[in-house]
Amino acid sequence: MGWGEDAEASQWYIVEATDVEVALNTAGDASYATAYLPCSVSNVQGATAYIGKKQGENTLRATAIEGGIPANTGVILKGAANEAKAVLTLGEATSDVQNNALNGTLVEKDYTNELVFGVKNNIVGFYSMTTGKKIGANKAYLTGAAAQAMKLVFDGDVTGIENVLGEAADTNAPIYDLTGRRVMKAVKGGLYIQNGKKFIAQ
Repeated sequence: MGWGEDAEASQWYIVEATDVEVALNTAGDASYATAYLPCSVSNVQGATAYIGKKQGENTLRATAIEGGIPANTGVILKGAANEAKAVLTLGEATSDVQNNALNGTLVEKDYTNELVFGVKNNIVGFYSMTTGKKIGANKAYLTGAAAQAMKLVFDGDVTGIENVLGEAADTNAPIYDLTGRRVMKAVKGGLYIQNGKKFIAQ
């Protein structure tokens, strides 16, 4: 049908958005997602929002923020196991997000050398992607990381990954990869097992 001077008038209704739903993915005993929005969020239901602060080259400390999410702020969303979604209510945010290491993108972008949130060997963290992949719109990621993986430690949680190479434990003990094969030399940023503990080589 074409438009002409005899066509009936059309009416458009613009409805203001009040919230945004973000799908969560379950891994272990919790559900996760990342988010990066152009507008501020006053409240989060179904999950807790965290910013990330780097601790050394291989660790990202996830710190909860309770005063909402400022616009253009990368966050990690963590909910209970099998929680399907988080509902983000748009509104004013007052959280202090200084020193947040998480960046983000509002549109889909080509992957270069960022670390993106994911799960490998049942461990949640930030990992490198395969060249040619894309980072989805409104997702958070890390840039400027020296390692190929960053272990993620939430405030109040005990991580199963220990940097045993820096401990006084037997650092000459055999090292194995996560499939159980012994390796002669750990590659920086890789995940390994030594003395019964998982660690990221530094």
